[in-house]
Amino acid sequence: MVEEQQPPGPPLSDELREKAEKRVNQKMALYSHIGSYIIVNGFLVLIWALTGADTGNFWPVWVMLGWGIGLAFHIFSYFIGKRSDKVRERMLQKEMDRINKEQEEP
Repeated sequence: MVEEQQPPGPPLSDELREKAEKRVNQKMALYSHIGSYIIVNGFLVLIWALTGADTGNFWPVWVMLGWGIGLAFHIFSYFIGKRSDKVRERMLQKEMDRINKEQEEP
């Protein structure tokens, strides 16, 4: 029987593993979205090139722009999400300090 080898270093806590899995899932979803965008829009450009490039009407741009806006929001939320834990902790600490200060005042 072959035992599964773990990389050297301290074992991951459950909380740390959950955070890591969440980030990996988010990253994989973003990569999948980017890949789909490139493949589908590349195919649309190919269709345009084979059927109507001589008309000068580059119709795939409308799909690219619409989907590109959604992709831009996905990228934005991914990068903001990475920082949100730190921001949330700072906000919680600030609010707890404010509550402590209010309770100390007569």
